[in-house]
Amino acid sequence: MDELSKEYVLSFFTKTLRIYGDRPEALRWTPEGQSLRFRCLLDIADDINGKKILDFGCGKGDFYQFLKERGTTVEYHGYDINENLIALARKKFQECDFRVFDIDRDILSEDFDYIFLCGVFNLKVQGLDDTVKTVLQNLFRRCRIAMAFNALSAHKPGKDFELHYQFPEELFHFAVTRLSPYIALRHDRILYDFTLFIYRDPNAFQ
Repeated sequence: MDELSKEYVLSFFTKTLRIYGDRPEALRWTPEGQSLRFRCLLDIADDINGKKILDFGCGKGDFYQFLKERGTTVEYHGYDINENLIALARKKFQECDFRVFDIDRDILSEDFDYIFLCGVFNLKVQGLDDTVKTVLQNLFRRCRIAMAFNALSAHKPGKDFELHYQFPEELFHFAVTRLSPYIALRHDRILYDFTLFIYRDPNAFQ
């Protein structure tokens, strides 16, 4: 992502945080929509308790709050490019590791069991399709078990001009040919929204 696009994304969410405060709307979610997408991410495994996870594009730590409310205990790390969102997350959840992180500049130096990306690339900026693929490649190198990524489906008939939509079949093809042969795609949980699961090893029957 070029610097102009980054500045747009930073200013957009700094503005929405100022308007909405500590609410899902600050990240362009409804409370119901955010909760549904978090539930979809947990399709990644039967149980992630005790695992080390990275919430990439964590915003103000809402996914961690969701896990806490469900009684799920993890070693949580939240990275986001927006320092205002990270500052709020650190204030709310002092027990967690929150970092201001730009994947184009900063080095991801540790491994995680699971990596989650929720709505990270939903805001429309130039060249985003290539950015998504580069980020997924860089993150999966540091993923021990599986990575989950959700996005808005380009199969939606009517589209919001501010939002970025992706073809799930194109992301599936990219992931299965460039990242891992062990891929699951869900396009059935939320209308015109999809989640891609990328596994390091076969997700075998128990």
